[in-house]
Amino acid sequence: MTDIKAKPWSQIRDGVLVAVVIVVITYFHYYPLHLEFISHENFHILLRRLYYIPILFAAYRFGIKGGLLASLSVTALFIPHAIMSMGGLFESASLENLFDVLLYNMMALITGAVVEAKRRQAQRYEEVLKLNREIEDRETDIRHMKAYTESILSSVSSGVISCDQRGIIVTVNPEARKMLARDEEDLVAFPLARIFEGHGELNRAAELILAGEQTRATLETELKSKDRSLPVAVRVTPHRSRGQTVGIVITLEDLTEVKDLTEQLLRADKLSGLGELVAGVAHEVRNPLGVIKASVQMLEQEMDQGCQDAELTHVMAQEIDRLDSVVNALLDFGRPSQSQFGPVDACRVFSEVVLLTKQFAKQQNVTVVTDCPDGLPDIWADEDRLKQIFVNLISNAIQAMPEGGDLTIAATTRDSYLRLAFTDTGIGIAPEEKDRIFDPFHTTRAEGSGLGLSIVHRIVDAHNGFITAESEPGKGSTFIVGLPVVHRQTGAAKDTAQPTVNTSEEAVLEPLEENIDDQ
Repeated sequence: MTDIKAKPWSQIRDGVLVAVVIVVITYFHYYPLHLEFISHENFHILLRRLYYIPILFAAYRFGIKGGLLASLSVTALFIPHAIMSMGGLFESASLENLFDVLLYNMMALITGAVVEAKRRQAQRYEEVLKLNREIEDRETDIRHMKAYTESILSSVSSGVISCDQRGIIVTVNPEARKMLARDEEDLVAFPLARIFEGHGELNRAAELILAGEQTRATLETELKSKDRSLPVAVRVTPHRSRGQTVGIVITLEDLTEVKDLTEQLLRADKLSGLGELVAGVAHEVRNPLGVIKASVQMLEQEMDQGCQDAELTHVMAQEIDRLDSVVNALLDFGRPSQSQFGPVDACRVFSEVVLLTKQFAKQQNVTVVTDCPDGLPDIWADEDRLKQIFVNLISNAIQAMPEGGDLTIAATTRDSYLRLAFTDTGIGIAPEEKDRIFDPFHTTRAEGSGLGLSIVHRIVDAHNGFITAESEPGKGSTFIVGLPVVHRQTGAAKDTAQPTVNTSEEAVLEPLEENIDDQ
């Protein structure tokens, strides 16, 4: 099918061609050739039939208007010749001339109408194809937008749930499925109230927002599953379209880390205040304790050897020494002293501590395994205090395995921290004891002072690090210590000041049975 929007020069060319053909045919009508193989009358009949060619071509090329223009031109040129040389139009012997004239115009009308109908059909077909292409492009854009939106929802760290006007869940992103501990098919198409059964405040907020009686809601709750309880912050907002509320969007934010950090800050603040009090009390106790010890020593010197009272003074001296060690521990906990911070190879330090505690571990039938890969960065720390952390944690782990077991110490780097995990296979920590293990004077051993883990916590805080504990009764415990690594560009830890810590060698190398707190 010829393009309806043909170029102007091609239209001019075809128009000229039609005109030339009509003129040539008319010329031979008026000035016929004398041919031996065809009679004069048949020659005119042939020429008369040839007029159909330019008329049909003009109708095909230019439609009804072009065909009528050509047929009317032929009619105007043919009628004079028919009247003068072919017996007229209305005589009984020459009616076929009139029929030819009528057929010229009828053929132009019919052919032009058919051509224009085909062209309109082709144009509509092209418009439909164009519309289909636009629809396909829009569908592609919608698919891309949907994929892009799903990618965003999959990437965010918050859980996102959308519901329709009836409160039926429509979409759930992967983080929300993880928080709810359910698969997508167990959430989508279910009522929100059924999924959050038992969360009355959340369901009421959703109902009020869907009803337009509330604009938004923020609350905290716990998502409970078979093996965990997850604290979350919930935000419910309306989903609007063209000014109408068509649903709600619920975002879930995991508060576990926030609560852990809050507890650590509260614990650090509590330990700091308690440390000042303990330091003052220990200082006041130490002075009279020194006087008592000196008096007992003078009594020992004045008593004869073998005197029965000499045994009592010897026991008194031993108990004074033990009390003095407790006072030193209290001072160590309450009043850290200045130290020198610098880059420290943690793997080397805890290898030395492992060697120091090797005999103690062997006596308890405990196997110590270390996993410290080469190439780990140094940490910004005080080496003596670092040893004290390791001694306490290793000895605690050993004492938590009275029947023997395995202690694994693994070092990794993550988020600008060197993480040291001390994992034992011991008795574990009871759930009711877990929140108190870093409290001063809290111990489950009769002979423990309850200061070991408190001192460790304070040392770690002084290093701008963190310490966490994970445990399951009967299966063991894992203590994770995170200490800032040395910043390669500056040679110091990022955002790490040089806090004050005790560097006394006596505090680090105290006898294990007196220095270590129980888990």
